[in-house]
Amino acid sequence: MKKNAFTMIEILVVVTIIGILYGTAALTYSSLTRSSRDARRRADLEQIRAALEMYRSSETTANGQYPTFNASNCANLVTDITNFTNYLPIVPVDPKPGPPANFFYLCDSSPAGYTLYSTVESVDSASCGVDCGDGVPCEYAVGPYGKTCGP
Repeated sequence: MKKNAFTMIEILVVVTIIGILYGTAALTYSSLTRSSRDARRRADLEQIRAALEMYRSSETTANGQYPTFNASNCANLVTDITNFTNYLPIVPVDPKPGPPANFFYLCDSSPAGYTLYSTVESVDSASCGVDCGDGVPCEYAVGPYGKTCGP
């Protein structure tokens, strides 16, 4: 009479294969969420960039200049710049705020130009040489002529 049962080796092989598949799926998911948040950060900076360009192009802005905004958290744009809510009603916020890692948007604007900075989660990114806040280096930047720094 033949028994229909699994041996210990067969069970170990199946459990090992399931573990490897689960580990691979978890790493892939983590990588995809990081890269999607980085893409969102780049899109957010492009949205702020478009608002600054519309502000400069507006007939109500003196001499076609950009607004003056000292390097600061971009959330202050709508309160510190008069009528900026006409161009950007809600300033985008980082898709992953707060601890354990803080990510920031930094805006710096003068009448002649601007630079918008962000931190990213990509491990292969280099610093732009600017502190985005809390000692976190900025790794991505855009200006009036496009990307100035970053992956």
